[in-house]
Amino acid sequence: MNKVLSIGGSDTSGGGGIEADIRTFEKYNIFNLVAIENIVTMAPQTWAVTQYTEPNDLFAAQLQTTLAVDLNGIKVGMISDVDNFNTLVGYLESVNPSVLLVDPVMATKLSIDNDRMVNLETYKAKLLAKADIITPNILEAAMLTGVESINNVSEMKVAAEKLSSYGIKYVVIKSGSRFGDNLATDVLYDGTTFEIFQRESIATDYNHGAGCTFSAAVLANTVKGLPIHEAVLDAKNFTFQSIENAVRVNQFVGHVWQGENGHGATK
Repeated sequence: MNKVLSIGGSDTSGGGGIEADIRTFEKYNIFNLVAIENIVTMAPQTWAVTQYTEPNDLFAAQLQTTLAVDLNGIKVGMISDVDNFNTLVGYLESVNPSVLLVDPVMATKLSIDNDRMVNLETYKAKLLAKADIITPNILEAAMLTGVESINNVSEMKVAAEKLSSYGIKYVVIKSGSRFGDNLATDVLYDGTTFEIFQRESIATDYNHGAGCTFSAAVLANTVKGLPIHEAVLDAKNFTFQSIENAVRVNQFVGHVWQGENGHGATK
């Protein structure tokens, strides 16, 4: 059985981050190890989010644990602390994973007052440059490429080319439903050619965890040997169905559901 490691944040509400990864990898019949770098909690009255960073020694110990396992791939999500980031970089240099996917959640989710946050240039040079696949949304791609916003497919392509220049093999930029055209558009760039993936977007507020689900599915398909085009297409379809089957958690939020949704991911 393929084994992958998810490194990132734990979502107490169960919607995104490590929790979304675990459910997704299970659907793809892949065993999932985890290294939790931070935990987010929510105030029950207002759903205000608070983030807690794991101490560096605890984060490092989790990474060390995985050295006893032959990993087929690694996914990196939210990283909230510069010391943990440096530990992660050293770890990745020592294990040299077959497939490294970076979902750069830090670019938007951690745009909070945090003097321990990783500098973006350092993030790009030390982490993104190591990645085989990156899966930013258009907000993250804009921040990582230094533009104010990305507003259409042409600008997605320009951003993908800039990100590819770091040596990344495959850049996948996700628009979600942010363009207001009722289409969910993703752009794949392999350093030479572009491929556009589009589906009609689902009108719902219950889509928390969609980005994490998509990136985990891309990695799952890649370690199972699918070509990148097929990996992205299947991940998009899986995420679409997970949104269709979203679960209302409370009056504040609904999460995508990767459970029994009719998708043949385990086949």
